[in-house]
Amino acid sequence: MKALKISGGDTKINLLEKIVEAFSKLPYENISKIIKLSDHLEDEIQIRLPEEVVEGHLTEGLGGTCFSLTFTLQTILAQNGFSCYPVMASMRAGRNIHCALVTLMGETKYLIDPGYLLGKPVELHPRKPYSFRNEFAHLELRFQPDDSAYHLYTFTGQERKWRYNFKDQPTGPEDFLRYWQNSFHKNAMHGICLNRVTSRGLVYVRKKFMRKITPEGKWNVNIKRNYHSAIQETFGIRPELVEQALVALEANMAWEREHGLYHPRGRRYETVGA
Repeated sequence: MKALKISGGDTKINLLEKIVEAFSKLPYENISKIIKLSDHLEDEIQIRLPEEVVEGHLTEGLGGTCFSLTFTLQTILAQNGFSCYPVMASMRAGRNIHCALVTLMGETKYLIDPGYLLGKPVELHPRKPYSFRNEFAHLELRFQPDDSAYHLYTFTGQERKWRYNFKDQPTGPEDFLRYWQNSFHKNAMHGICLNRVTSRGLVYVRKKFMRKITPEGKWNVNIKRNYHSAIQETFGIRPELVEQALVALEANMAWEREHGLYHPRGRRYETVGA
């Protein structure tokens, strides 16, 4: 709590909001995941646990992908007396490739999604859609009886996008770990990806392009020539760490080719900036 500069709230819901808001400062990034995979290609200890995630943010400005962010936030919430559980979500790229938390407050449940940078608890109600605006888009969470699932949509300008759906069903520790470990060899790990919410909107990097998104529109910038410095300026991540991830990428993909795990034509994960 102190490490992330979170002060206590007047009420339980106020404390929850403060924790989620403070935690949303951690960026979505797979640099740390790419490097960790490269260090542990032959074993199953690639995952970054909460202490490592928090330390990486404080020292290097890192964050994590949805699994490490979700598990870290779940740990922080549990330490502060909140009851919560992870749920798996499906996207256009596939089933059970995203995750988030459901937190219980009395009779009310809230969706908390650090991997999608929502930045606030979103109430779950099967008969009442929840809509709100953040720094870069209008969002709507709606329950659909035909599949008994909640669906998240974003609206930017005139564009409406379905992002993911999930059922309000707890994912057990063994299944969560299995999905987490499977995520290390998905196509999302074949290129550096970062997302960060600022007061002016969202900044998204995928491979050599940077996209800036505000409620007014989107702008794409090719950062190939100043790749390392652009990431440092926007995300505060050192060029040396970016270069380490780029080198690790090549090693990881070579290992996947050798073991028949490389499938470049498969669909990648979808992140909020896509």
